[in-house]
Amino acid sequence: MSTPRKYTASIIVPVFGEIPLHPKVIFDELMQTDGPLWAQFFKYGVCGVLSSLVLVMVVAMFHWYAPEYMSDDLLPDERKNHLRVALFTAFVPANLFAYFTNRWLVFSSGKFGFWAEMGVFTFISVISFFGGELGKNWMIDCGYPNWLAAGAFAVSSALVNFVARKFLVFSQ
Repeated sequence: MSTPRKYTASIIVPVFGEIPLHPKVIFDELMQTDGPLWAQFFKYGVCGVLSSLVLVMVVAMFHWYAPEYMSDDLLPDERKNHLRVALFTAFVPANLFAYFTNRWLVFSSGKFGFWAEMGVFTFISVISFFGGELGKNWMIDCGYPNWLAAGAFAVSSALVNFVARKFLVFSQ
């Protein structure tokens, strides 16, 4: 016996459950701060893409204003260190942007006060940053270009961060 559907038009997606197909219902659920998981994940993805754009813009500024510093022609150890500096510099505004957009659009305040919440949010970001660093360094050692290593860094960070933020930072 199956569970009755909540919506007149929907699809069932593993993990996310029932997702409506009617535009008004989709919009209404996206407008809720603590809406269904599918809506939170979608908005988190939008915030993540925008935060990644902030990160990429700062790294691109390194390429534009210091091309010799970010050259793919440098020795691998120099490339790793220079990309680390660029990514860490970009991490600060990207993390602040991610915190405030997630707090505004995706999640309700959790069990922490503002400063503790931001601290835990940032701590999780730092952990994923260093995880991304390991992957980035491995990719550079394998001969991949900086842009691909930085992209893999951003994607791996986003996946780790959603789960940690949903269940640790903003959980009730």
